[in-house]
Amino acid sequence: MLTTSEGDRRSSSAVGEGMRLLFVTDPLETLQPDHDSTVAIMEAAQRRHAEVWVAGVADLVIDGIASAVWARPVRIAPAFRSRAGGSAARERWWRAGEQQRLELGMGDVVFMRVDPPVDDAYLRATYLLDAAVRAGALVLNAPRGLREANEKLTSLNLPDIVPSTVVTADVRDIRDALGRWRVAVAKPLDGAGGRGIIMMRDGDPGLTALIDLVTEQRTRQIVLQEFVPGVTEGDKRIFLLDGEPVGVVNRRAGAGDFRCNLAVGAMAESTTLDADDLEICRRLRPELECLGLVLVGIDVIGGRLTEVNVTSPTGIRDIERLSDERPSERILDWTMEKLAAGAQPIRPRQPERVEEEDACRPIISQTS
Repeated sequence: MLTTSEGDRRSSSAVGEGMRLLFVTDPLETLQPDHDSTVAIMEAAQRRHAEVWVAGVADLVIDGIASAVWARPVRIAPAFRSRAGGSAARERWWRAGEQQRLELGMGDVVFMRVDPPVDDAYLRATYLLDAAVRAGALVLNAPRGLREANEKLTSLNLPDIVPSTVVTADVRDIRDALGRWRVAVAKPLDGAGGRGIIMMRDGDPGLTALIDLVTEQRTRQIVLQEFVPGVTEGDKRIFLLDGEPVGVVNRRAGAGDFRCNLAVGAMAESTTLDADDLEICRRLRPELECLGLVLVGIDVIGGRLTEVNVTSPTGIRDIERLSDERPSERILDWTMEKLAAGAQPIRPRQPERVEEEDACRPIISQTS
Protein backbone atom coordinates (compact mmCIF):
# COMPACT_ATOMS: atom_id res chain seq x y z
CA MET A 1 0.00 0.00 0.00
CA LEU A 2 1.25 3.49 -0.74
CA THR A 3 2.50 5.69 2.04
CA THR A 4 1.14 9.20 2.54
CA SER A 5 4.20 10.77 0.94
CA GLU A 6 3.83 8.51 -2.08
CA GLY A 7 0.17 9.45 -2.40
CA ASP A 8 1.04 13.16 -2.21
CA ARG A 9 3.70 12.73 -4.86
CA ARG A 10 1.23 10.90 -7.05
CA SER A 11 -1.50 13.51 -6.87
CA SER A 12 0.91 16.39 -7.52
CA SER A 13 2.56 14.77 -10.53
CA ALA A 14 1.64 16.33 -13.85
CA VAL A 15 2.62 13.29 -15.86
CA GLY A 16 1.78 10.36 -13.61
CA GLU A 17 5.22 9.67 -12.17
CA GLY A 18 4.87 7.42 -9.15
CA MET A 19 1.35 6.32 -10.06
CA ARG A 20 0.98 2.54 -9.83
CA LEU A 21 -1.25 0.75 -12.32
CA LEU A 22 -1.92 -2.95 -11.96
CA PHE A 23 -3.25 -4.89 -14.93
CA VAL A 24 -4.94 -8.17 -14.08
CA THR A 25 -4.82 -9.77 -17.47
CA ASP A 26 -4.16 -12.87 -19.51
CA PRO A 27 -0.51 -13.97 -19.84
CA LEU A 28 1.46 -11.31 -21.71
CA GLU A 29 2.70 -13.82 -24.24
CA THR A 30 -0.91 -14.43 -25.34
CA LEU A 31 -1.67 -10.74 -25.97
CA GLN A 32 -1.45 -9.13 -29.40
CA PRO A 33 0.42 -5.87 -28.79
CA ASP A 34 -0.57 -4.29 -32.10
CA HIS A 35 -4.26 -5.08 -31.45
CA ASP A 36 -5.09 -5.36 -27.74
CA SER A 37 -6.47 -2.34 -25.94
CA THR A 38 -4.83 -3.56 -22.73
CA VAL A 39 -1.40 -3.00 -24.24
CA ALA A 40 -2.43 0.40 -25.58
CA ILE A 41 -3.40 1.51 -22.06
CA MET A 42 -0.13 0.12 -20.68
CA GLU A 43 1.82 2.13 -23.25
CA ALA A 44 -0.10 5.30 -22.36
CA ALA A 45 0.70 4.74 -18.68
CA GLN A 46 4.34 4.18 -19.47
CA ARG A 47 4.46 7.43 -21.46
CA ARG A 48 3.24 9.16 -18.29
CA HIS A 49 6.12 7.58 -16.35
CA ALA A 50 3.66 5.55 -14.28
CA GLU A 51 4.57 2.14 -12.88
CA VAL A 52 3.00 -0.72 -14.87
CA TRP A 53 2.48 -4.02 -13.07
CA VAL A 54 0.87 -7.22 -14.35
CA ALA A 55 -0.73 -10.20 -12.63
CA GLY A 56 -3.09 -13.05 -13.42
CA VAL A 57 -6.34 -13.93 -11.71
CA ALA A 58 -4.61 -16.58 -9.60
CA ASP A 59 -2.19 -13.98 -8.20
CA LEU A 60 -4.78 -12.05 -6.17
CA VAL A 61 -4.69 -12.40 -2.38
CA ILE A 62 -6.84 -11.53 0.62
CA ASP A 63 -4.83 -11.52 3.86
CA GLY A 64 -7.19 -10.92 6.75
CA ILE A 65 -8.90 -7.73 5.65
CA ALA A 66 -6.01 -6.60 3.44
CA SER A 67 -5.94 -6.91 -0.35
CA ALA A 68 -2.72 -7.94 -2.04
CA VAL A 69 -1.36 -9.33 -5.28
CA TRP A 70 1.72 -11.12 -6.56
CA ALA A 71 2.68 -8.97 -9.54
CA ARG A 72 5.60 -8.18 -11.83
CA PRO A 73 6.75 -4.77 -13.04
CA VAL A 74 6.70 -4.54 -16.82
CA ARG A 75 8.30 -2.39 -19.49
CA ILE A 76 6.66 -2.20 -22.92
CA ALA A 77 8.36 -1.69 -26.28
CA PRO A 78 5.74 0.51 -27.97
CA ALA A 79 4.04 -0.61 -31.14
CA PHE A 80 5.03 1.39 -34.21
CA ARG A 81 3.41 2.24 -37.52
CA SER A 82 4.26 -0.14 -40.35
CA ARG A 83 4.93 0.86 -43.93
CA ALA A 84 1.48 -0.49 -44.84
CA GLY A 85 -0.07 2.16 -42.60
CA GLY A 86 -1.09 -0.14 -39.75
CA SER A 87 0.61 -0.73 -36.44
CA ALA A 88 3.16 -3.39 -35.67
CA ALA A 89 5.03 -4.61 -32.62
CA ARG A 90 8.51 -5.86 -31.96
CA GLU A 91 8.84 -9.61 -31.59
CA ARG A 92 9.96 -9.19 -27.98
CA TRP A 93 7.65 -6.35 -26.97
CA TRP A 94 7.79 -6.64 -23.18
CA ARG A 95 10.12 -7.53 -20.37
CA ALA A 96 9.12 -8.17 -16.79
CA GLY A 97 10.90 -8.00 -13.45
CA GLU A 98 10.68 -10.41 -10.55
CA GLN A 99 7.31 -11.10 -9.00
CA GLN A 100 6.66 -9.11 -5.83
CA ARG A 101 3.86 -9.07 -3.27
CA LEU A 102 2.07 -5.71 -3.29
CA GLU A 103 -0.64 -4.50 -0.98
CA LEU A 104 -3.49 -2.72 -2.74
CA GLY A 105 -5.19 0.34 -1.34
CA MET A 106 -5.77 4.07 -1.73
CA GLY A 107 -3.96 5.52 -4.71
CA ASP A 108 -3.68 2.24 -6.60
CA VAL A 109 -5.42 1.68 -9.93
CA VAL A 110 -6.41 -1.83 -10.97
CA PHE A 111 -7.49 -2.66 -14.52
CA MET A 112 -9.35 -5.98 -14.67
CA ARG A 113 -8.68 -6.94 -18.31
CA VAL A 114 -9.09 -10.71 -18.57
CA ASP A 115 -10.74 -11.98 -21.75
CA PRO A 116 -13.97 -14.01 -21.61
CA PRO A 117 -15.31 -16.52 -20.82
CA VAL A 118 -16.56 -15.36 -17.44
CA ASP A 119 -15.82 -18.69 -15.79
CA ASP A 120 -15.26 -19.78 -12.20
CA ALA A 121 -11.70 -18.42 -12.14
CA TYR A 122 -12.88 -15.05 -13.46
CA LEU A 123 -15.68 -14.83 -10.90
CA ARG A 124 -13.31 -15.72 -8.05
CA ALA A 125 -11.04 -12.87 -9.15
CA THR A 126 -13.91 -10.37 -8.98
CA TYR A 127 -14.67 -11.44 -5.41
CA LEU A 128 -11.03 -10.95 -4.43
CA LEU A 129 -11.03 -7.55 -6.16
CA ASP A 130 -13.96 -6.56 -3.95
CA ALA A 131 -11.39 -6.50 -1.15
CA ALA A 132 -9.23 -4.08 -3.16
CA VAL A 133 -12.25 -1.80 -3.56
CA ARG A 134 -12.90 -1.91 0.19
CA ALA A 135 -9.24 -1.01 0.76
CA GLY A 136 -9.66 2.08 -1.40
CA ALA A 137 -8.20 1.02 -4.76
CA LEU A 138 -9.71 2.33 -7.98
CA VAL A 139 -10.79 -0.85 -9.81
CA LEU A 140 -11.85 -0.63 -13.46
CA ASN A 141 -14.34 -2.04 -14.05
CA ALA A 142 -16.11 -2.44 -10.72
CA PRO A 143 -16.09 -6.14 -9.72
CA ARG A 144 -19.82 -6.26 -9.09
CA GLY A 145 -20.49 -4.74 -12.50
CA LEU A 146 -18.29 -7.36 -14.14
CA ARG A 147 -20.29 -10.08 -12.44
CA GLU A 148 -23.70 -8.69 -13.22
CA ALA A 149 -23.40 -7.28 -16.74
CA ASN A 150 -23.46 -10.17 -19.18
CA GLU A 151 -21.98 -8.95 -22.45
CA LYS A 152 -24.63 -10.61 -24.59
CA LEU A 153 -27.66 -9.86 -22.38
CA THR A 154 -27.18 -6.42 -20.83
CA SER A 155 -28.56 -4.72 -23.94
CA LEU A 156 -31.90 -6.48 -23.35
CA ASN A 157 -32.61 -3.97 -20.59
CA LEU A 158 -33.24 -1.54 -23.48
CA PRO A 159 -35.42 -3.71 -25.72
CA ASP A 160 -36.51 -0.93 -28.07
CA ILE A 161 -32.95 -0.35 -29.34
CA VAL A 162 -31.83 -3.96 -29.78
CA PRO A 163 -32.69 -6.48 -32.50
CA SER A 164 -35.51 -8.92 -31.73
CA THR A 165 -33.93 -11.48 -29.40
CA VAL A 166 -34.70 -14.89 -27.92
CA VAL A 167 -32.52 -16.59 -25.28
CA THR A 168 -33.25 -20.31 -25.16
CA ALA A 169 -31.94 -23.86 -25.42
CA ASP A 170 -35.20 -25.25 -26.81
CA VAL A 171 -35.55 -26.16 -30.47
CA ARG A 172 -39.19 -25.11 -30.47
CA ASP A 173 -38.37 -21.53 -29.49
CA ILE A 174 -35.66 -21.34 -32.12
CA ARG A 175 -37.86 -22.70 -34.89
CA ASP A 176 -40.67 -20.35 -33.89
CA ALA A 177 -38.33 -17.32 -34.00
CA LEU A 178 -36.95 -18.37 -37.37
CA GLY A 179 -40.48 -18.73 -38.68
CA ARG A 180 -41.01 -15.06 -37.83
CA TRP A 181 -37.63 -13.68 -38.82
CA ARG A 182 -36.48 -16.12 -41.56
CA VAL A 183 -32.81 -15.38 -40.81
CA ALA A 184 -31.12 -15.11 -37.41
CA VAL A 185 -27.70 -14.98 -35.78
CA ALA A 186 -26.95 -17.38 -32.91
CA LYS A 187 -24.31 -16.59 -30.27
CA PRO A 188 -23.00 -18.45 -27.22
CA LEU A 189 -23.63 -16.57 -23.98
CA ASP A 190 -19.97 -16.69 -22.95
CA GLY A 191 -18.18 -16.26 -26.28
CA ALA A 192 -15.92 -13.52 -27.58
CA GLY A 193 -14.09 -12.52 -30.73
CA GLY A 194 -16.72 -13.98 -33.04
CA ARG A 195 -16.15 -17.53 -31.83
CA GLY A 196 -19.20 -19.76 -32.03
CA ILE A 197 -21.38 -17.23 -33.90
CA ILE A 198 -23.40 -18.76 -36.71
CA MET A 199 -26.22 -17.81 -39.05
CA MET A 200 -29.47 -19.81 -39.07
CA ARG A 201 -32.13 -19.78 -41.78
CA ASP A 202 -35.67 -21.01 -41.63
CA GLY A 203 -36.03 -24.21 -43.62
CA ASP A 204 -32.36 -25.19 -43.65
CA PRO A 205 -32.32 -29.02 -44.02
CA GLY A 206 -29.72 -29.48 -41.27
CA LEU A 207 -31.31 -27.01 -38.85
CA THR A 208 -32.16 -29.48 -36.07
CA ALA A 209 -28.63 -30.89 -36.04
CA LEU A 210 -27.22 -27.36 -36.00
CA ILE A 211 -29.44 -26.40 -33.05
CA ASP A 212 -28.34 -29.51 -31.16
CA LEU A 213 -24.72 -28.55 -31.81
CA VAL A 214 -24.88 -24.91 -30.65
CA THR A 215 -27.09 -25.68 -27.62
CA GLU A 216 -25.00 -28.73 -26.68
CA GLN A 217 -27.92 -31.08 -27.12
CA ARG A 218 -30.37 -28.47 -25.79
CA THR A 219 -28.62 -28.07 -22.43
CA ARG A 220 -27.17 -24.52 -22.84
CA GLN A 221 -29.04 -21.39 -23.81
CA ILE A 222 -27.94 -19.40 -26.82
CA VAL A 223 -28.70 -15.82 -27.83
CA LEU A 224 -30.74 -15.79 -31.04
CA GLN A 225 -31.11 -12.38 -32.69
CA GLU A 226 -32.96 -11.40 -35.81
CA PHE A 227 -30.48 -10.78 -38.62
CA VAL A 228 -29.87 -7.06 -39.15
CA PRO A 229 -29.35 -6.37 -42.88
CA GLY A 230 -27.29 -3.31 -41.99
CA VAL A 231 -24.42 -5.64 -41.08
CA THR A 232 -23.37 -5.46 -44.73
CA GLU A 233 -22.26 -1.90 -43.95
CA GLY A 234 -20.31 -3.09 -40.93
CA ASP A 235 -20.48 -3.24 -37.16
CA LYS A 236 -19.51 -0.12 -35.21
CA ARG A 237 -17.41 -0.57 -32.09
CA ILE A 238 -17.93 2.50 -29.89
CA PHE A 239 -15.55 2.84 -26.95
CA LEU A 240 -17.09 4.50 -23.89
CA LEU A 241 -15.23 6.12 -21.01
CA ASP A 242 -17.44 6.80 -18.00
CA GLY A 243 -20.47 6.65 -20.29
CA GLU A 244 -19.10 9.07 -22.90
CA PRO A 245 -18.04 7.95 -26.40
CA VAL A 246 -14.31 8.56 -26.89
CA GLY A 247 -13.81 6.80 -30.20
CA VAL A 248 -15.45 4.66 -32.85
CA VAL A 249 -14.31 2.26 -35.53
CA ASN A 250 -16.28 0.35 -38.15
CA ARG A 251 -15.58 -3.35 -38.67
CA ARG A 252 -16.55 -4.85 -42.00
CA ALA A 253 -16.76 -8.62 -42.48
CA GLY A 254 -14.24 -10.34 -44.70
CA ALA A 255 -15.10 -12.12 -47.93
CA GLY A 256 -17.32 -15.16 -47.42
CA ASP A 257 -18.20 -14.26 -43.82
CA PHE A 258 -20.87 -12.22 -42.05
CA ARG A 259 -19.03 -11.78 -38.74
CA CYS A 260 -17.57 -8.33 -38.18
CA ASN A 261 -15.04 -9.38 -35.55
CA LEU A 262 -11.43 -8.38 -36.21
CA ALA A 263 -10.30 -11.64 -34.60
CA VAL A 264 -11.86 -13.62 -37.47
CA GLY A 265 -10.62 -11.49 -40.34
CA ALA A 266 -12.88 -8.43 -40.47
CA MET A 267 -11.35 -5.16 -41.67
CA ALA A 268 -11.31 -1.98 -39.60
CA GLU A 269 -12.22 1.31 -41.23
CA SER A 270 -12.82 4.85 -40.09
CA THR A 271 -16.34 6.04 -39.37
CA THR A 272 -18.25 8.63 -37.37
CA LEU A 273 -21.01 8.63 -34.79
CA ASP A 274 -24.50 9.36 -36.08
CA ALA A 275 -27.63 10.42 -34.21
CA ASP A 276 -28.68 6.82 -33.54
CA ASP A 277 -25.27 5.99 -32.07
CA LEU A 278 -25.34 9.00 -29.75
CA GLU A 279 -28.86 8.17 -28.59
CA ILE A 280 -27.82 4.60 -27.78
CA CYS A 281 -24.89 5.92 -25.73
CA ARG A 282 -27.19 8.32 -23.89
CA ARG A 283 -29.72 5.60 -23.12
CA LEU A 284 -27.08 3.16 -21.95
CA ARG A 285 -25.14 5.50 -19.69
CA PRO A 286 -27.39 5.18 -16.58
CA GLU A 287 -27.20 1.40 -16.83
CA LEU A 288 -23.39 1.56 -16.84
CA GLU A 289 -23.16 4.10 -14.04
CA CYS A 290 -25.29 1.94 -11.80
CA LEU A 291 -22.72 -0.85 -11.89
CA GLY A 292 -19.50 1.15 -12.03
CA LEU A 293 -18.72 0.15 -15.63
CA VAL A 294 -16.24 2.82 -16.76
CA LEU A 295 -14.47 1.13 -19.71
CA VAL A 296 -17.02 -0.31 -22.13
CA GLY A 297 -17.11 -1.19 -25.81
CA ILE A 298 -20.53 -1.39 -27.41
CA ASP A 299 -21.43 -2.90 -30.78
CA VAL A 300 -23.98 -1.19 -33.01
CA ILE A 301 -25.30 -2.58 -36.31
CA GLY A 302 -27.71 -0.55 -38.40
CA GLY A 303 -28.63 1.65 -35.46
CA ARG A 304 -29.32 -1.34 -33.18
CA LEU A 305 -27.34 -2.18 -30.04
CA THR A 306 -26.14 -5.80 -30.17
CA GLU A 307 -23.54 -6.18 -27.40
CA VAL A 308 -22.16 -4.37 -24.35
CA ASN A 309 -18.56 -5.49 -23.79
CA VAL A 310 -17.27 -4.89 -20.25
CA THR A 311 -14.61 -7.51 -19.51
CA SER A 312 -11.76 -6.46 -21.82
CA PRO A 313 -13.29 -4.27 -24.54
CA THR A 314 -11.00 -3.76 -27.48
CA GLY A 315 -10.90 -1.28 -30.35
CA ILE A 316 -8.49 1.33 -29.00
CA ARG A 317 -5.66 0.40 -31.36
CA ASP A 318 -7.83 0.69 -34.45
CA ILE A 319 -9.49 3.90 -33.27
CA GLU A 320 -6.11 5.52 -32.71
CA ARG A 321 -4.77 4.24 -36.02
CA LEU A 322 -7.73 5.48 -38.07
CA SER A 323 -8.68 8.73 -36.33
CA ASP A 324 -7.38 11.61 -34.26
CA GLU A 325 -9.02 10.24 -31.12
CA ARG A 326 -6.72 8.93 -28.38
CA PRO A 327 -8.83 6.82 -25.98
CA SER A 328 -5.77 5.44 -24.18
CA GLU A 329 -4.60 8.94 -23.27
CA ARG A 330 -8.10 9.96 -22.20
CA ILE A 331 -8.31 6.93 -19.93
CA LEU A 332 -5.09 8.03 -18.23
CA ASP A 333 -6.34 11.63 -17.97
CA TRP A 334 -9.57 10.43 -16.39
CA THR A 335 -7.73 8.16 -13.96
CA MET A 336 -5.28 10.85 -12.89
CA GLU A 337 -8.08 13.37 -12.38
CA LYS A 338 -9.90 10.91 -10.14
CA LEU A 339 -6.80 10.26 -8.06
CA ALA A 340 -5.87 13.94 -7.84
CA ALA A 341 -9.37 14.73 -6.60
CA GLY A 342 -9.10 12.06 -3.94
CA ALA A 343 -11.64 9.90 -5.70
CA GLN A 344 -13.47 7.29 -3.74
CA PRO A 345 -13.39 3.73 -5.06
CA ILE A 346 -15.86 3.06 -7.86
CA ARG A 347 -18.89 1.39 -6.41
CA PRO A 348 -22.28 0.76 -7.98
CA ARG A 349 -24.43 3.86 -7.62
CA GLN A 350 -27.62 3.78 -5.59
CA PRO A 351 -30.67 5.66 -6.89
CA GLU A 352 -30.92 9.08 -5.25
CA ARG A 353 -34.59 9.60 -6.05
CA VAL A 354 -37.55 7.30 -6.41
CA GLU A 355 -37.82 8.00 -10.12
CA GLU A 356 -34.22 6.77 -10.59
CA GLU A 357 -34.95 3.30 -9.25
CA ASP A 358 -35.85 1.91 -12.66
CA ALA A 359 -32.54 3.19 -14.06
CA CYS A 360 -30.64 1.27 -11.36
CA ARG A 361 -32.51 -2.00 -11.70
CA PRO A 362 -30.32 -5.12 -11.68
CA ILE A 363 -28.68 -5.86 -15.01
CA ILE A 364 -28.90 -9.42 -16.30
CA SER A 365 -25.99 -11.27 -14.76
CA GLN A 366 -22.91 -12.79 -16.33
CA THR A 367 -23.82 -15.90 -14.37
CA SER A 368 -27.40 -16.14 -15.65
